Amino acid sequence: MDAPHLFDDLPGGSAVGAFGRACGQARSAVGTMRSLAGAGAAEDPVDRLGGAAQLAREVDLVLARTAREIECLSDAPGGGLARRHGHRSAADLVAATMGTTRAEAWRLLEVGRALEELEAGDDDDERPAEDDADSPDDSGEDSPDEVPDDDPDDDDPPPPAPKPRPQPRYPAVAAALDRGEISADCGSQIITMLDSLSAEVSDERKQEAAGELVARAVGLDATRFARIVRRFKARLDVEEHQRTLARMRARRTLRMWENRDGMLVLNGELDPETAAPVRAALDALVGDAMRRSQEAVGEDTRTTDQMRADSLASLARHALGCTATDLALSTVSVVVRVNEADLRTGTGTAEVDGCTQPIDISTVRRMAANADLIPAVLGGRGELLDLGRRRRLFTRAQRLALGERDGGCAFCGAPPAWTEVHHIRWWGRDHGPTSLANGILLCSHCHHTIHDQGWDIEASDTEVWFIPPASVDPERRRRIGGRAKFYPPPGDTDPTRPEPRHPEPGRPEPSAA
Repeated sequence: MDAPHLFDDLPGGSAVGAFGRACGQARSAVGTMRSLAGAGAAEDPVDRLGGAAQLAREVDLVLARTAREIECLSDAPGGGLARRHGHRSAADLVAATMGTTRAEAWRLLEVGRALEELEAGDDDDERPAEDDADSPDDSGEDSPDEVPDDDPDDDDPPPPAPKPRPQPRYPAVAAALDRGEISADCGSQIITMLDSLSAEVSDERKQEAAGELVARAVGLDATRFARIVRRFKARLDVEEHQRTLARMRARRTLRMWENRDGMLVLNGELDPETAAPVRAALDALVGDAMRRSQEAVGEDTRTTDQMRADSLASLARHALGCTATDLALSTVSVVVRVNEADLRTGTGTAEVDGCTQPIDISTVRRMAANADLIPAVLGGRGELLDLGRRRRLFTRAQRLALGERDGGCAFCGAPPAWTEVHHIRWWGRDHGPTSLANGILLCSHCHHTIHDQGWDIEASDTEVWFIPPASVDPERRRRIGGRAKFYPPPGDTDPTRPEPRHPEPGRPEPSAA
């Protein structure tokens, strides 16, 4: 079946029936899949999930393209199609028909526009040269019914230039969506973010960021991917991000009240600068509680939210003069990392441990007045140039240096406070040294996963790679981890300045057991 005919909007045409028959066949196939999934098919459940997820992404493309068609038919005097069905807009009609939110409808419409642009570009590439019906025969002989015109002043005007067809705004995103490599949600996040950038951001930088984000989206859930998109936006549009931070600072608030049951309710919003020490302290205490609960299974049955509530109470008691010394804060610090060139010029952005929202340089300088903050100054390629220091220099310096490479848990991206430094080559079994070249930041869960399943780790001064066991990937293809996976490239993203590229999977790297 020719796919373009599925979207033929001729009323009563054969394509309408064809689309309905295709939907019926698809529902029949999905019914078979449901039966097999419920009975437990012979295939591996992860493979089944991957196959079903691919199908869901392709169905999303059908929904997106159809939603875009509804939007086009609704863009008419009096409201068009949407108004005829009793809705104010195409988004309302799509949301009501699908039983979803308007936000999801807008995502589908954005993806539909990208697919429409891609199809228009494909049409231009495949369109054959048009023959002029009024031109003379190729034989060079005049038609007997035609008389040559010898008057040069009576020449016909040249034909009008063809109207340019719309081209994909971000070809890398549209192509990845069309191939089903990324979800409609992730694709919409990329498009929406790039469209929101100010006019000062060049198209070349947008296209480079689009390609990088498409590569990052593969294998990530939409929530984690949203953090990466925010970091890219701050790096691409620094001036607008500074204005955003000022608005966030003005909106900071924290409210407390007792509900009817006598429970104290906390509700607030904190900007990155205000949130940094709060997040660092609570994450450290919760991370310590989680590690202890895993070492003594069954003794601590609190949820993560309950651990966070107890941690806040511990901080309050400590601030009121409690003499307890069992708080897990002796190794906690707030690390702010900034590019040397940005720090020198006063422009650009910096990162704060535990916060997905970058901050501006003026905020960095304000926070640096705090004695408990450690500034990390990085070179143009991300190498560590200077590291603020405080007590217990050796072990702290090692951990902070690894934090510059890994950014938190190198495997899942969990906050740095939830991680511990682990030996790549085991201390006991492999006699691995306690050195930066043999260290990696991992949360407790990922540490156990890697060792129990038999993952291998390769690390250099600036990158870390994970090699899955054959039971996870028979080809054992390397997967990038750490800061290179969860953060934008270091330094300026201007494409005129070359950035370090990740080595190809086949390139040799320092090996580790």
